[in-house]
Amino acid sequence: MEINKYQGYKAIDFLKDDDFLRWNLFQLEEDNAYWTKVMVEGPELKSLIEDAIELYKTQVRLNDYSLTSEQADVYHDVFQHRVAQQRKRKTLFYWLSGAASVLLLLAIHQIYKPNNQDPGLLDFVNANSLSVDSDSKDIQLYVSSDRLITIEEKEADIAYNTDSIQVTGKSLAEVNATEYSQLVVPKGKRSRLTLSDGTTLHVNSGTKVVYPNRFVGDTREIYVNGEVFLDVTHNEKQPFIVRTSEIAVRVLGTKFNVQAYEEDAGTQVVLASGAVQITSNENAKKIDLIPSQMYDYKAGQASVTRVDVDKYISWVQGILYAEDERMDVLMTKLSRYYGKEILFDEGLVNQKCTGKVDLKNDLGEVLNGLTFSFRIKVEQENGTYRVSTK
Repeated sequence: MEINKYQGYKAIDFLKDDDFLRWNLFQLEEDNAYWTKVMVEGPELKSLIEDAIELYKTQVRLNDYSLTSEQADVYHDVFQHRVAQQRKRKTLFYWLSGAASVLLLLAIHQIYKPNNQDPGLLDFVNANSLSVDSDSKDIQLYVSSDRLITIEEKEADIAYNTDSIQVTGKSLAEVNATEYSQLVVPKGKRSRLTLSDGTTLHVNSGTKVVYPNRFVGDTREIYVNGEVFLDVTHNEKQPFIVRTSEIAVRVLGTKFNVQAYEEDAGTQVVLASGAVQITSNENAKKIDLIPSQMYDYKAGQASVTRVDVDKYISWVQGILYAEDERMDVLMTKLSRYYGKEILFDEGLVNQKCTGKVDLKNDLGEVLNGLTFSFRIKVEQENGTYRVSTK
C-alpha cells in the first residue's frame, strides 16, 4: 500500500483524491477495507481523514471526479442490488435509503461526467474559435460577443478595472461582468494584460487569451493558445487555472511562462517562482513543479527538467535565447515575433544554434547577423525573407 502517497496531505487535499471521493460516494466494501488499512498503517492520517469526511459532508468539492460509462454501469448495478436486498426486508426506512442511493448515483453521474472542466469557459472557447492567423495586423480585443476594439499599437497595455477597460491609460469600454473577453495578438505585436483580480500577463505574438471579465466562483480560469508569462495574484480561496488544448496549470499565486502554440509540436511550462500543478487533458496525471523546472509535454509524454528560467522568459524584455536549437525552429520563432514571412530550406533542420538575439533590432539585421556564424544565406523580396543553406 502506498501510504507515502498521503504524506504531507491536509484534510482538504483528500477532496482532490479520486480514491477518497469514490469511497465517500459509493461506500463499497473494497474501498472501506482500503481506507481502514490506510488509517491503521498511518495512524497520523486518521484525524485528517475524519476531518476530510466532514468536509465532504458539507458538499465541498475541489475536483471533478469522473466515471467512464462502464464504471457508471457497474456502480449502478451495485446500487440496484442493494435496493433489491433492502426491499426484501420490507422496511420503509431501508427502502428509502436504497432509492436515495440510486438517485444519488444518477446525480453524481451527471455532475461528475468525464471532462467536466468549467463548461462555461471551454464551451465559449469552442464556440468562438477566433484564429490568431487572421488577416488583421492589429491587436483585437473582443469585450463581448458583439463589441470589438482594435488596437494599432505594437505593444498595448490593457487593464480591467472595476467598471471599465483601459487601453494605454484610456478608458475605452464598460465591463459586463458576466461575459468573456478575447484578446487576439497577431504576429509582430505583443500586449500586457491586467485581469480583474490584478493578475498580469505578458502576451507574446500570435497568441489568443480567453478570460472572464470578472472572476466569480471557486476558481479563476483562463484559456491560452500561444505564449504568455503570468504573474498571478495570490488567492488561496480562488485558485488560478490556465487551460490550453493539452494541459491545465493550477496555481494559487506565482510567476511562470506557458508556451502552448497549437501549431507547435509540444507545450511547455517554466516556473519562475512559487509552485504549480499541471494536469494533462489526456490522462489526468498531475505533476508538481518547483522553481527553475520546466514541464515539457509532447506526443502524449511529459518530462520535467531543470532549466535557466531567464532564457525562457527573456522574450518579455525583448531578448530571445537559443540553446542547441534547430535553425528552422528559430526561424519559426522569429517569423512569429516580427510578423514577417520567413521561408527556409529543409536543410536548416541539420543546423543548430546557441546564443541570444536582440529582438529590438530589425529582422533583416538579425538574419544577416546569423550569416556570419552559420552556413546560410538570406534574401529578401517584397517583405518576405528566404533563408537557405550555402
